[in-house]
Amino acid sequence: MENNHTGDILNNKGQLFRITYQQLDCYFRVLKPVKITASTNEIELLIEEETHTIERDGRLWVFKNSNLDNDFANAIGRLICLRYRL
Repeated sequence: MENNHTGDILNNKGQLFRITYQQLDCYFRVLKPVKITASTNEIELLIEEETHTIERDGRLWVFKNSNLDNDFANAIGRLICLRYRL
């Protein structure tokens, strides 16, 4: 999940995050929604130059229509919740 195009991700709009998952560093951006609240159930992300969506499934976060690891989606969701104090 390490991104070779970190410069591209750094130049895009949206909140930039960095996460270490399974001993790999990954940068991602929150694309939508612009304002994240406790009622937000779906978040669009830019991960490794691809757009992915995570959605809330009870207390967990999972990728919507993606083959990425759902534990990774949950780690991203928890990070976003901590950042926005949700």
